Amino acid sequence: MRALLRATSVVALILAATAPRSASAQDVARTRDGFWLNAGMGYGSLGCQDCSSREGSWSGGLALGGSLSQKVLLGAGFNGWTKSESGATLTVGTLTALIRYYPSATGGFFLTGGLGLGSIRAELSGFGSDSETGVGALVGLGYDVRVGPNVSLTPYWNGFAMASSNTDANVGQIGLGVTVH
Repeated sequence: MRALLRATSVVALILAATAPRSASAQDVARTRDGFWLNAGMGYGSLGCQDCSSREGSWSGGLALGGSLSQKVLLGAGFNGWTKSESGATLTVGTLTALIRYYPSATGGFFLTGGLGLGSIRAELSGFGSDSETGVGALVGLGYDVRVGPNVSLTPYWNGFAMASSNTDANVGQIGLGVTVH
């Protein structure tokens, strides 16, 4: 499963980097000014202190912020993973202060990092729930493929994690987002 996730990540990034664009999209300058917003969904693989194996399910994220320059964006973001099965639901999420760094002022490739809060919540139908809150962290990478003057399709891979005094959890996440600059 891990090999499939890695291979899918590499293929998505290569396709995004080499995807042909329409003439109008090619003529649009890659400007990153002012406010930006990103929302994405995909697949996540959860590992945790008390898990016997990794679990896969839907995963997503939402981030917004402002541009410091053509290469540096600051903001805040939420990433989450959840799975429900047989009356039990497990949810892991992070809320982090983010930095998105583009090595090239005109390129689409970026690296993301963030620190903040993380939580894990387990709920069993008819028995209640329990949750832990602690430190949260995120690392990731992606590529903005311009499809309009201020809009990009953004394939991405993120790793996010949380740790408290009693437990920890980590999620590898691959998905496709929409970024508005």
